[in-house]
Amino acid sequence: MKPAPWIVALSNQIINEILARLDWIGIPTSPEDGSTDCEKKTYSYRLLDYACGEGVISRGIFNYIDEAWGIDLSSRMVNSFNLRAAAFDMPKRKRMFAVQGDLLNPDSKKAGGFLKGKEWFGFDAAVMSMALHHVEEPGAAVRVLVERLKVGGPVVLVDWVKGTTVKEWKGEGEGCAVHGKYELDRHGHAEHGHTEPGHAEHGHNEHEHNKHEHAMPGAHTTTRDGFTKDEMVKMLEEAGCVDVGFVEMEDMSLLEFGEKRMWKRLFLAKGVKAG
Repeated sequence: MKPAPWIVALSNQIINEILARLDWIGIPTSPEDGSTDCEKKTYSYRLLDYACGEGVISRGIFNYIDEAWGIDLSSRMVNSFNLRAAAFDMPKRKRMFAVQGDLLNPDSKKAGGFLKGKEWFGFDAAVMSMALHHVEEPGAAVRVLVERLKVGGPVVLVDWVKGTTVKEWKGEGEGCAVHGKYELDRHGHAEHGHTEPGHAEHGHNEHEHNKHEHAMPGAHTTTRDGFTKDEMVKMLEEAGCVDVGFVEMEDMSLLEFGEKRMWKRLFLAKGVKAG
């Protein structure tokens, strides 16, 4: 099924923001050994894509990594990730794949007991996009993700900024006397922007939160409004990160649920695993 335009736009917005900030994140934009030919590289840069969904992040930044190892609790998402990876044009030395698993419960055979193997540690970078707000204990999720990194490896977290929801009502009603005006939720601020399509080719259905199709990590899941800068900085520092950063995306992001539309602001948070 072709993803809805707003899902494609949201995916593109996230990818474009990450690509524009690779240096800030700490993902090298050229091979570490100086080679300009990826087939001659002597070092393989590995990305851990947690709660990977259909692999939008992995495919979107694949020009700057060598291997993308995805993990998702949903077998449907894992199958979709691997089907898309198989059709993705990449050099022979590169690889991209996903497995079903849960880093918050690595002993579970159902959710990937093999994740305790040494090959699932020492990643060069890790990313978790649009999933943290569903996790009951987000600090624990950040911590286990950082544990999988090598020292000096960056972790990237993409999610909603708390208190930035703007709702557009389709008709008249209490608090909104004119059709098409914007009403804030009780935490919000009066601002909105536009999402540009960018250049990513695929959307990912896991962003359709109203359908709850994307299985989230952890035994228990929830949905929260998002996170503040202070909350993200604290989680990253408590997980053992230094060089912590937090930026809000300039443009608001559109979400559509049937006849309802809303805008929210995304953030990009990062930290580097300390030695």
